[in-house]
Amino acid sequence: MTRNFTLLLARLAIVVVWLLLWEWTASTELLPPAFIGQPSVFLVSFYTHIADGSFPAATLVTLQAVAIAFIIGAVLALLTALAMTVSPTLDELFSPIIDALNALPRVALIPLFILWFGLGLTQKVASGVSIMYFILLSYTMAGAKSTDSDHLLLARSLGIPRSAVFLKIIIPSAVPAIFAGLKLGMIYTVLGVITAELIAGGKGVGTLVSYYSNTFDPNGVFATLILLIIITSTLSAIMSRIEKRIGRWRPDV
Repeated sequence: MTRNFTLLLARLAIVVVWLLLWEWTASTELLPPAFIGQPSVFLVSFYTHIADGSFPAATLVTLQAVAIAFIIGAVLALLTALAMTVSPTLDELFSPIIDALNALPRVALIPLFILWFGLGLTQKVASGVSIMYFILLSYTMAGAKSTDSDHLLLARSLGIPRSAVFLKIIIPSAVPAIFAGLKLGMIYTVLGVITAELIAGGKGVGTLVSYYSNTFDPNGVFATLILLIIITSTLSAIMSRIEKRIGRWRPDV
């Protein structure tokens, strides 16, 4: 506990020193504040937008798309991984296709999503799903394939049914990789939705970043980036807490 508290203080000290140096650089115009912003300005701006409700409103719009994209992407990825793990033939058939699709830059797909789904919620969800799906699928497949071969060999020698091997050996072995994929996928789902908002507009956090960028307001951009850091850090912490809870009853394999 003491060590964790010390680490927290050290991290806070680093951030404070960094902000003080940034403030000094901007206030002395060593670098133009019009380009780098100024902490004393964008921190006040952040508080103001929280107080007037504009940041909370934008956050809810963005998180709605993130939640839908995360759930859809996770379900599809887990179902695909389930099918490919149970059937090696499906794995051999679809792995090259999935790898090729995963190599596509998601930003390049957003104009297509706008064309197909319009400028509303659906295209943002599609952008998030296109990232979440492939990240979680890759991690889940890697986790399933990393199952200890000795455990599998022992299960076969004991005549354990294939379904039981899958449920009691392969899935528990893949749980850490699945949660690693969920945590990373959550962060990148947020980025996918934000990117869609940057390009297509709307009322989310990404639209605010686009607005402040287009109006050459670095302080507004940094205030919005603070909001994004809080959102992603909170979501990541939630996923870590869920992982720890599940890890308490996960059987050793």
